[in-house]
Amino acid sequence: MKPYSLIAAIALLSACTPFTSPQAGRNIYLQNCASCHGADGTGGAHIPDLTQITARAGGTYPQRRILDKLDGYATGAVVYSGAEMPNFGDLLTGRLARVETDHGRSRLLPERIIALEAYLRTIQR
Repeated sequence: MKPYSLIAAIALLSACTPFTSPQAGRNIYLQNCASCHGADGTGGAHIPDLTQITARAGGTYPQRRILDKLDGYATGAVVYSGAEMPNFGDLLTGRLARVETDHGRSRLLPERIIALEAYLRTIQR
């Protein structure tokens, strides 16, 4: 991991609440994503490997893109790049929290989306 990525990850984790932590995200992942992507996130023949998001993005974790995808799924946009995702929008609604993103920006998202993204960040190889 590059030094600035490590600093960003530490800052992200320090801002986590019990509802937005990677552990909370892991629970959401296991309930909603593991049946297709696998308990370890490595996917399958036609299912993306979620542990390689950073590698596929050229070595930099694409936080904003991941948040956009997760938020899209939560609001009913269930088709992305020709791959249909189940609509788990009802599970990813609820209390909102602000998350810091790149370039000092922030956005308001459901806490469960923030938690799931935080977990996905931790499983990158």
